[in-house]
Amino acid sequence: MRVEDFDFELPEELIAQTPLKERASSKMMVIDRGEESVSHKRFADVVNYLNPGDCLVLNNTKVLPARLLGVKEETGANIELLLLHQIEGDRWEVLAKPAKKFKEGATVSFGDGLLSATCIESLDQGGKVVEFHYDGIFLEVLNELGEMPLPPYIKEQLDDQDRYQTVYAEESGSAAAPTAGLHFTEELLQQIKTKGVNVAYLTLHVGLGTFRPVQVDNLEEHDMHAEYYRLTEETANLLTETKANGEELLQLEQHRLEH
Repeated sequence: MRVEDFDFELPEELIAQTPLKERASSKMMVIDRGEESVSHKRFADVVNYLNPGDCLVLNNTKVLPARLLGVKEETGANIELLLLHQIEGDRWEVLAKPAKKFKEGATVSFGDGLLSATCIESLDQGGKVVEFHYDGIFLEVLNELGEMPLPPYIKEQLDDQDRYQTVYAEESGSAAAPTAGLHFTEELLQQIKTKGVNVAYLTLHVGLGTFRPVQVDNLEEHDMHAEYYRLTEETANLLTETKANGEELLQLEQHRLEH
């Protein structure tokens, strides 16, 4: 499987730059493998494709305002940092742009000195390990100075940063949103629960793999970046129970058809 197999033309005018006013009004393509058909619906219709006893699993990760725009203290050059994950304490792995201008020992200042970052180590492909310096609580400073790390094909300014969060986001740590979940609303989730569908949560922090381009021609040679996840025993038990119930129903249906 080669990277070139996935090349396709996507005209820029077809890439939405701003979110719809209503999350669940987004378009949804439905592929019926049994009938080998394709239909186009609205995301609010997803409730029609879930059955009582099903389990809907959602990623409750929360996106950090992980994009920081600053200036290099030594030269005044503009430097952009994208936070990837916390290593320990105030040390973070980040992507720097331009990486060549941010070498070990250099310091970048943000918000007129409210926050600064010193490069501790250089990694591959623009990666850096930095140590942050600030007064107060880091996440509060980051919320004040940071921007949401929108994908590079989104050129418009995001006025409401909550629109790049799912309505059930809870655990801070992602460098990008789990975008499929952005279409759910609290009202739609309530409809799903009322129908008898269980809703379970896990945490998967979206990290470097989302941003790092594939550098090889053969996908089997691509080195995937690790990401943090957490699956509770409660959720695991619910998924195991749901699978067992589904297999039992399938056996009953097969028995009915045979007789």
